[in-house]
Amino acid sequence: MALDDRKRMILQAIVEDYINTAEPVGSRSISKKTDLNLSAATIRNEMGDLEEMGLLVQPHTSAGRVPSTGGYRMYVDSLMEKYEMTAAEIDEMKKAATKKTLELEKIVRDVAAAFSGITGLPVIGVLPGTEASVVKNIKVVKIDSDKAMLIVSDKSGIIKNKLLHLKTDISDAFADDLSKILNENLSGLTISEINLSNIMEVQSVIGKNFEILASVMEMVHEAVLEIDTKQIFIDGLSNIFRFPEYGNVEKVKELFEVVEDKENLSKIIMEASVSTQTKILIGDEIPIPELKNNSVVLSPYRVSENITGILGVLGPARMDYPKIISALEFFTNQLSEALTNDFSDKKNQKLMIGKGDE
Repeated sequence: MALDDRKRMILQAIVEDYINTAEPVGSRSISKKTDLNLSAATIRNEMGDLEEMGLLVQPHTSAGRVPSTGGYRMYVDSLMEKYEMTAAEIDEMKKAATKKTLELEKIVRDVAAAFSGITGLPVIGVLPGTEASVVKNIKVVKIDSDKAMLIVSDKSGIIKNKLLHLKTDISDAFADDLSKILNENLSGLTISEINLSNIMEVQSVIGKNFEILASVMEMVHEAVLEIDTKQIFIDGLSNIFRFPEYGNVEKVKELFEVVEDKENLSKIIMEASVSTQTKILIGDEIPIPELKNNSVVLSPYRVSENITGILGVLGPARMDYPKIISALEFFTNQLSEALTNDFSDKKNQKLMIGKGDE
């Protein structure tokens, strides 16, 4: 069944009406609110076709229709019109996005809180971090007969320590040799570049102590992942109460438990794979089953060429996509501009200080 222009216009009208009212939409309502010049009966037939196509659902037998995940996706991808922000909205967001404080983390958290206040939605934030840590140095230090310390540093200067529990004693000389071998084979690589070939190369040099190598490699992997992991937070979660979808106390409690778990937020960020453009996850596209009636919109911001972060919003699937997307993209662009200028100024100041000391 083809989605012709008439069906597209009816679907657009239904999605936008449901976004505004949170009530199932009937054919009579659409006939009054659109310029289609179609009878309620004709619209009702088209709505039936849209339901068969999986773009609408009917929550109750006698109720109107509401958009499905597929309906929202169709709307976001090809039906919604770009929202033009008002001068007052632009001014308000500029003031919030260009806030200046001494710490980068505080800037981002303050901006996230401001954006949550403006949109009335919870904001998910990812603090800036390098895109992929490159191993600079690995050192194994014997502590006693059954413990050793693994020290991993990356090229940005971040250091992670990991305690190794040993089943067999190792000598200080072996620890030094292992450190040398690990650096020769792994230094200069990111975690994604450390593969079986690298591991086999290390094993061939250290010989039969594969059990120790397995523990060491696991700890190296953990350490680099921790360096890579960006700090994720959520702000303005209480804003969710303003939406009728969250009137059920048990549902709200479940939502709070889900989104306050950093692992769940991390899954959302990883699923979105935000790079240079806004990403929208609707309903079942969110990798958390408990959030199937929600949507997430995420947009990247930049501090420098290789340091990025993310800001996004979480809300009901019927959120005002044109307005939210427009506001979020404007906000992250403003934040990027403010941060890159600030970062560049500080970098130049350091260079000038360095030259003055020569």
